[in-house]
Amino acid sequence: MTAQQNQTFLDMAIMASGTIESLFTIVQANGKSITDAPIAGDDYLIPGDIVTDNDTLQYLMQNSITIGTKGQALPQGIGYWMIQTDFTVS
Repeated sequence: MTAQQNQTFLDMAIMASGTIESLFTIVQANGKSITDAPIAGDDYLIPGDIVTDNDTLQYLMQNSITIGTKGQALPQGIGYWMIQTDFTVS
């Protein structure tokens, strides 16, 4: 499976199997950790003996859904907020 932009190994596990149960099998097969970030465009091995949820896989395929949850978090905190816009002084 080729990693897409903004994907984590958890995203890839769901895309490949329809369930998070395959996460550890996939990262172990690739010599990675669940906290490692896959490199977009690199190919990763998906073992044939992973647990699958065929209903979820079918839904993802029928609706052309690509999961990529590693987006940038919006900045937060007092240094980012604007008084009377995001931050109200009472």
